[in-house]
Amino acid sequence: MKARQESDAAREEILKRRAERLAGTASDDGPRRIAARVALVGAGAQRLGIPVEVLREIVTIPEITVLPGLPRWLLGITHIRGEIVGVLDLASILGAGGERASAMAVVEGAGGQLGLAVESVLGFRDIHEDELSAQMKADSHRPIQAMTKDLVAIIDVERLPVAQGEGESPDGATRATTD
Repeated sequence: MKARQESDAAREEILKRRAERLAGTASDDGPRRIAARVALVGAGAQRLGIPVEVLREIVTIPEITVLPGLPRWLLGITHIRGEIVGVLDLASILGAGGERASAMAVVEGAGGQLGLAVESVLGFRDIHEDELSAQMKADSHRPIQAMTKDLVAIIDVERLPVAQGEGESPDGATRATTD
């Protein structure tokens, strides 16, 4: 009888470890560490994470005033709470194509507020360190600071074309400034 109880306990322990391994957690490692808290949005075929530290609000896409001579990724300007905000098309910046934007994430960068036009808002998520892809290499042409294993690209607001100043965007178009 005692041998059977030990066998059952050993089996339970094996099953518990297997379940933890499949779930991506390990009880011996302690609590998982959060690398970033993000708002999940969709832009083209991409799922993107906007760090909540830079996110001011998410609104229904407002009326955008188009200005002549803008690159295709810079949709124009809009008014948010008395401030003029440049509106960028994230799908176009990332070369992701896509549908018409239905929402705008207002973010705060070093140069002020920017509106990021997105197709959908998917919710909020904690990104844990063990979810980040180790194979992600820094790409100076894309405003992405990290990628998760399930392909959520975490946006680096400071590397967005308008936040960087004049020059060329990832698609080769001349960049406007917010100054």
